[in-house]
Amino acid sequence: MTTPTNIPVLVTPTLERLGGYEDALERGWSPDPRRMGDAAYVAAELAALRRNRAGYLDRVLNHPAPAQGASPSAPVNHALWISDGAFAGKADLRYVPASGAVPDGMPGHVGYSVVPWKQGRGYATAALRALVELAGSKGLKELQILCNVENAVSRAVIEKVGGEVDFIGPHRSDRLEQMKVYYRVRV
Repeated sequence: MTTPTNIPVLVTPTLERLGGYEDALERGWSPDPRRMGDAAYVAAELAALRRNRAGYLDRVLNHPAPAQGASPSAPVNHALWISDGAFAGKADLRYVPASGAVPDGMPGHVGYSVVPWKQGRGYATAALRALVELAGSKGLKELQILCNVENAVSRAVIEKVGGEVDFIGPHRSDRLEQMKVYYRVRV
């Protein structure tokens, strides 16, 4: 693993930063890790972004939930981008403020994806550490993080931040035959 020249940080998506996200889509990166390699999906995302940049950014910031819920029982999602001075990926922290629970249908409290040309530099680990810190600042005590059972790289990232295997099984956000490792991370 090489050491990053610029330490990656999490930043709020903005119209000014949207160009790097657009470039990543042009290069074939998918904002949905389950759809990596799905050229039609990536092309549709790129077309939607170019059709209405502000509307696309609003969707990034507010889907599946905004960063602030209408009530403590409404789910929130902190949609963030990984940046080393340029777009390097995305990261999300999802939870229900009143309980700290994972929102219904979401595959864990966090999600992250690093663009392929910046992988292997410790960016995912840095992003996950920052998400754990953000979770603590929001009052969460524990995170549930899922990854595909065969994804050794993601498993190593989760374990570097203290992830402990809770169990292995499917999750309804993916194909039933896709086994997931469910980790617990103490915040």
